[in-house]
Amino acid sequence: MTGEFERETMDLPTGSVTYFVAGTGHDVVYLHPAAGMRISDSLRRLVRRFRVWAPVVPGFDGTIAHGTVDTMLALADLLAAFIESGPGRAVDVVGSSLGGWLGAWFAIRHPDLVEHLVLAAPAGFRPADAPPLSFEPDVMRAQLYAHPERVPPDDKPPEMRKANAEAVVRYGLGNSHDAALQAKVAEIGCQTLILHGTLDVRVPASGVQMLKERIPSSQLVYVYDAAHSLELDQPDRVGALIEDFLVRGEAFIVNQALPETVAGNRP
Repeated sequence: MTGEFERETMDLPTGSVTYFVAGTGHDVVYLHPAAGMRISDSLRRLVRRFRVWAPVVPGFDGTIAHGTVDTMLALADLLAAFIESGPGRAVDVVGSSLGGWLGAWFAIRHPDLVEHLVLAAPAGFRPADAPPLSFEPDVMRAQLYAHPERVPPDDKPPEMRKANAEAVVRYGLGNSHDAALQAKVAEIGCQTLILHGTLDVRVPASGVQMLKERIPSSQLVYVYDAAHSLELDQPDRVGALIEDFLVRGEAFIVNQALPETVAGNRP
């Protein structure tokens, strides 16, 4: 499939999963943030080079929650079933905020299904003593976007946004502190890119620095002039960083002007 994303449905043992798919090439799975699924410009950029699968977490965007899937670990296992039934092989995983939290658990529980991992402003890594996150619309908007003027209109109806907020509670976003995950991130063995906005207050810098220290094969890149919603604040920069990392892997930090150093990487 190429061009625009097509909406599809996949039947899995716990229920049906809605997803969007577009592009050709190596498979990339995109995991959306707590606001739900949105086709951003940075995601469209990936379609030029990859086949992108974007599942909607059950309970978000008008979809039906699966009765037995109510934790991040259960979601990680559901994602494994989705990948085995869809791409059918190991994929690259790009997770934003809530999606980054899920992506980290997925890489720990199903390492054989992940080749490269991108954690963009990943939730779940706030300190235990951090104040609770605010989900008041005005506060969230101020914390999500450094450039609200760049945010496309949200065409989701109020009842859908309300249901998304309820789904956030269902999966335990809460204060975004996952002690069990923080204790296990050193088990992530794949090449990992961590992205953090310089103006992000919802994911503290200490959280992403901890990830860089504990994940053996990881790189931490700060995105200047971006708050929590990196894809919407700086779509060109974020899209270029993710594309470059997925193409070049461990050579990501090598100057591209030295082609002999990147021989053997993915075409």
